Amino acid sequence: MKLDFHRKETKVGIVIISAACCMPGMVPLDEQARRIVEQAITETGVKADVKIMQATTAFFGGVPKQIMAEIISRSQSGQLPVPAILINGKPISYGMPQLENVKSALLAIANINSR
Repeated sequence: MKLDFHRKETKVGIVIISAACCMPGMVPLDEQARRIVEQAITETGVKADVKIMQATTAFFGGVPKQIMAEIISRSQSGQLPVPAILINGKPISYGMPQLENVKSALLAIANINSR
């Protein structure tokens, strides 16, 4: 799967890595994470595309190996690393995102893109 976030009108791409494909009980957490991301987009005014990526897609090459290694490592240490949030390919959250962290990351990337 190729994520095309480099269109002219969109400079920010957000990926939510979901484990609901493997664990249906994760659906409410994914929905909550998406609401947080959408609220951050609304509150910052940053234009962004949001995509949901299933954990199996991420595992089989949908994200860089370092990100999957971090998800696996956190999982093995007893943490719940999903949903994971990536902004322009950089992880900003493993587990439930915090609104202020997402907003800060969006604003930082928007600032970089506006240069």
